[in-house]
Amino acid sequence: MQTFVAGAPLPDRATSGEEIDRRVEQLEATPQSATGEEARARVSSFGPDDYCGVAGTLSHLIETGPTPS
Repeated sequence: MQTFVAGAPLPDRATSGEEIDRRVEQLEATPQSATGEEARARVSSFGPDDYCGVAGTLSHLIETGPTPS
């Protein structure tokens, strides 16, 4: 997860297919459940657009974290 977040934010649609594949692999390697801290870190990873659908996957992973109180 740290590697994925370190590459934040997600770039725009003009990004190469190789970069998209690399970022998807990083995202898929992150744990499904997130702590509150991990969920907050993932929020910082959103970019200027939906990044070829990757933003939906990122949203799902954030939602697996605990509900903030």
